[in-house]
Amino acid sequence: MTYEAARNIEGTRMKYWSAIPLLALTACGDSDKVEMKNASVSEVAGKMQRVGTESFIDPGAWEQTVTFVSMEAPGMPPEAKDMMARAMGKTQVHDVCLTEDKAKSPRADFFAGADKNCRYEHFKWGGGKIDLKLDCRHPNAHQVMELTGTYKPQSYVMAMAMTNEGKEPGEHMVMKMRVDAKRTGACTPEQLATAKQEEKAP
Repeated sequence: MTYEAARNIEGTRMKYWSAIPLLALTACGDSDKVEMKNASVSEVAGKMQRVGTESFIDPGAWEQTVTFVSMEAPGMPPEAKDMMARAMGKTQVHDVCLTEDKAKSPRADFFAGADKNCRYEHFKWGGGKIDLKLDCRHPNAHQVMELTGTYKPQSYVMAMAMTNEGKEPGEHMVMKMRVDAKRTGACTPEQLATAKQEEKAP
């Protein structure tokens, strides 16, 4: 694995660190459950839209603590390993304002977007639990993301594992992260204004 490839992996890690909290803020209510196998991203997103009429967590201000749990990359150069070792066990804290619309608007396609190379091996969401496995096959890489967790109106916990197989034999990586979140109160007027602007963004 080249140093440049390792830097790309670090960028991927940061992308998924930020992605977990955003995905975790959107789902269906406890009374509406979604369970699908071997489904496309658009199929899952469509089903979530049809049943996601209730909030699964309360809107307001949320504090999300993201922890980088572990990283395995046998072919990583020493300088990149040192960089990853420094990040091991460290946390990032994010303050997020969740609007009422955001709390009830499912975005099951957040991780893959419009990527037609991704499919859900399985997708289970509802009743306070989430369990999904997303498989993405690209010309130069094969990525698998697994996410499990539990949620309540005032808190949620998510654990994610991502595996990357690159084109080169040494471009193999497995990383694990965890998100612990809790509602801290109402959004400030400034936070709410910013959140609504973000919702309008394409």
